[in-house]
Amino acid sequence: MMEFKKKYKPDSGNVPSVQEYYAQAFVVDEDSETVIREVLEEFRSGQYSVAAMRCQEAAKKLRRGGSPRVLIVDVSNEKQPIIILEELAATLEPDVKVLVIGDRQDANFYRLVTRGLGAAEYLYKPLTRAMVVRFFGPFLATGDYVPDVSRGGRVLGVTSARGGGGSTTIAANLSWYLGEVSRRYTLAVDGDIYKGSAAVLLGVKTDNGLRAAFESPHRVDELFIERSAQKVAERCDLLSSQVDFSESVVVAENGPQHLIDVVRRKYNFIVIDVPNFKNDLSLSLNALCQQKIIVLNPTLPGLRDTIREISSAFSSSHGTRPVLVLNKSGQPGGLSIREIEGGVGRKIDVIFPYLPKLINNSEISGVPAASVDGPFKDAIISLAQEAASIASVKRIGNDKKLLKKIIQYAERTKR
Repeated sequence: MMEFKKKYKPDSGNVPSVQEYYAQAFVVDEDSETVIREVLEEFRSGQYSVAAMRCQEAAKKLRRGGSPRVLIVDVSNEKQPIIILEELAATLEPDVKVLVIGDRQDANFYRLVTRGLGAAEYLYKPLTRAMVVRFFGPFLATGDYVPDVSRGGRVLGVTSARGGGGSTTIAANLSWYLGEVSRRYTLAVDGDIYKGSAAVLLGVKTDNGLRAAFESPHRVDELFIERSAQKVAERCDLLSSQVDFSESVVVAENGPQHLIDVVRRKYNFIVIDVPNFKNDLSLSLNALCQQKIIVLNPTLPGLRDTIREISSAFSSSHGTRPVLVLNKSGQPGGLSIREIEGGVGRKIDVIFPYLPKLINNSEISGVPAASVDGPFKDAIISLAQEAASIASVKRIGNDKKLLKKIIQYAERTKR
């Protein structure tokens, strides 16, 4: 990480500064303050301060006290923000990570702040919680974080801490929504090559494409992906396999990594349904995910294993805060939201209600449940905002007619 550059300042007695807080934030508007405070409370509870103060005033205050590990400053409405940031640089310790927010949206300003001055990151307003968590969160999780500068699509990993959590249903519907509704080129990867059911949920066939990619990475290129990926929608594809239980698959050491490297050049988002069982393949896939989505059911065993999964997710190389999803909320006999949040020690990010009829009919018909207006689709929209920073878009199609078709298809199948 390129440190925030500073002009030379004589050492005043070689007395080290006292760091009162791990993170300090100075913002100029109430909405930004609310978002920043919420994220800081999540990552550094009791180790931060937030003040309504302009950047120039913040620099004067920091001259009188110690520097934090992470500093957030707001340059909105400043006539000469670059000069003000240069003045701020002269007051800070060498290892301070500076995160800047402002109202300028042009790329040139971003380059001046990050590459020219060496700030760790810059975000423009209006801020959203998902945006701040994604771009500022890694620096708050650990001060030694070095961002991933590799180019390509973003890799989202959906997993359940315990079987039956519904991660495949959520991963499949999120993939469909990102591709069909948000119009981002999206690849769904069903990591369970023996019992994966994403193809059933999305109404397509499966082949041995994913297995071949894992076993023979030298064969994988963009042409291989075009031939192996099944078309779900205009901008949504699925890569999966269904291996016979009697067969053994030998995954090449660089198989998963090479596959993701190739598909990131082709797709905006790669959504991996990571199996909840822990073997070399699932661990490799898990390590490749830039944003993890943990799905839990409202049961005591599910809560117990989710706590362990969250701890594991925070220790990953990407350092990004995992998105916590509660599925089947309101299930008879299940834990309450309050009980679950008390157990995990944080708020749930997205809640999917208990909708067995909709999900069962969707599985039978192969029509994504997210294509139907209602609470399930609303939860998928919220998940897209939290995990992929995708804003809500207008609803498409006549969803009441589509739901009727799903139910009619399911009834015909039963006969």
